[in-house]
Amino acid sequence: AACMASVLSAASGCDGFVCCIGCLSLVPGLVRRVVNQVAFFPPRPPGYHVTEEKQVFLVEADYDLTPLPDLLSEGIAVDTVRMWTRRGNVIMGFHFRRADSTKTLLFSHGNSTDIGIMFHHLRDLCSKLQVDVFAYEYSGYGESSGVPSEADLYADVEAAYHYLTHDCSVPDHQVVCYGQSIGSVPSLDLASRTRVGGVVLHSAMKSGLGVIHDVKTTYWFDVFQNAARIRLVTAPVFVIHGTHDTEIPFEHGVTLYEACPAEMAYDPWWVKEAGHNDIEINHRTTYFEQLGRFLKALDANERNWRKGPENDNENENEQGSENGWQPLLGGTSAGR
Repeated sequence: AACMASVLSAASGCDGFVCCIGCLSLVPGLVRRVVNQVAFFPPRPPGYHVTEEKQVFLVEADYDLTPLPDLLSEGIAVDTVRMWTRRGNVIMGFHFRRADSTKTLLFSHGNSTDIGIMFHHLRDLCSKLQVDVFAYEYSGYGESSGVPSEADLYADVEAAYHYLTHDCSVPDHQVVCYGQSIGSVPSLDLASRTRVGGVVLHSAMKSGLGVIHDVKTTYWFDVFQNAARIRLVTAPVFVIHGTHDTEIPFEHGVTLYEACPAEMAYDPWWVKEAGHNDIEINHRTTYFEQLGRFLKALDANERNWRKGPENDNENENEQGSENGWQPLLGGTSAGR
């Protein structure tokens, strides 16, 4: 009865589509079962393979197997990690380590890739930003066991965080959550209830329902409730979003930026004419510059998570506004 009352209350202010989803949510587990079927697309074959002898190979575009690269000549050690989650799955991870690092990116990837496919990009993050990078695999992806689900995302990121802070003794304030696309979901879930040093949201969604329908609020039956969780984050948040993203529209990034506590909201990077998966490709130099600036601010403990006025970015944001607020290169900043 209480659930029905909640649905009827929500229905009084929503359209037919949302009302339909709300009613379907009364069937235990139905909405989440549907979401789990349509939200996760593990690559087949995976982008890497672990043999019975525990040798690790990357699967190239032509499906050839190549040994995991030795990056010691670049000053990078790569560990292959197995972790157990509280939901009973065994998940994989690649840990890129540098001797001179003071930060660790806890990397949560998108929904149609895996840590093998992302390997070379992860190496570049480690090399160019001079940080450690730990990329964990989702349940049901790559060589991890289980089936992907929203609940498993949260268990997976918990296991990864435990590995870093307990097994590797990384101080929690040195962990920076990096969530790309659906990876924003476990990143914000962790950051909303655990101490971390910072959060990067790359092409993030405000909620699951918001991806398929224009909703202005977060309903109790929604999934991937990022817009609600970001209000609880107590670490600086850097939002990156392409203005021409057709998979997770630009408005999602703006909503998350505006929902973030003002004192924690770092100036966002709105990437002009960029889509969902091309920011780190077509804007690669600026991409690393902006990430480096954010990490440097964290290192220096610069409390510059301030808001700025709207800016039209006519000059690629090379000059700040008259009040001293300095927008980031390559994008525009939206005020509240």
